[in-house]
Amino acid sequence: MKIININEEVSKSEMGSFKNIVEFNGSNFGACNIAGVSDVWEMHPDTDELFHILEGEAVITLLEDSGEVPYRAVAGSMFAIPKGVWHKQGAPNGVKFIYYTPGKTVHSEAENPREQKT
Repeated sequence: MKIININEEVSKSEMGSFKNIVEFNGSNFGACNIAGVSDVWEMHPDTDELFHILEGEAVITLLEDSGEVPYRAVAGSMFAIPKGVWHKQGAPNGVKFIYYTPGKTVHSEAENPREQKT
């Protein structure tokens, strides 16, 4: 058994970094400390992705049937992005969070990755 102080781990992570913290069921929980808005979409075809906001505010944009829909999550918020949904993270004023992504991650720089030919 390993006890981890998440706040300490996140505070040790450098700005702009994603850091694996602990292995869980063959995957890793990680911490992130970012500022800015990603221009790259990502999607997880075989699993949901879990986030818990520790400090700051995140803006997660999902690519839904109606188009790009931003969701705001403040410190203390926890949310899951459903498998197969294209999304991108943003934090105009900075955010620290932990995440769990047990499956594969696919990235795309296309304006609408759902229209990409595979």
